[in-house]
Amino acid sequence: MADMSAHHSLTEDENNAMRILWDRGGASVGELAMATQRPAGELLNLLRRLRNKGAVSRHQTGRDVVYRPRLNRETARTHTLGRLLAGDSPTGGAGVVVLRESDVDPQDWADLQAEIAERRKG
Repeated sequence: MADMSAHHSLTEDENNAMRILWDRGGASVGELAMATQRPAGELLNLLRRLRNKGAVSRHQTGRDVVYRPRLNRETARTHTLGRLLAGDSPTGGAGVVVLRESDVDPQDWADLQAEIAERRKG
């Protein structure tokens, strides 16, 4: 799997596309366009960024090009939580979260909230 520690974290748009790829195991640009209601051109740029980050791979399947996740959901989740705990986010703290609460293990979520509360005290 790809090592996101060497790359920037996923943007909200990238994370949304990754959720679709994780759920389906892969998708073509057309399938992503239908699922996201976004233009194919935008998605091609987004998928190019994801390929550059090592998060997806591109495969020719017959006449279609299919993008498959290389980054697994757990690795993305762990990386994002680590960046938030380290205060390494665009806003300098836990102000931007690209994961839904349901994407995070309940114990990890509780630990994150406790860590944030502790940092606010100190």
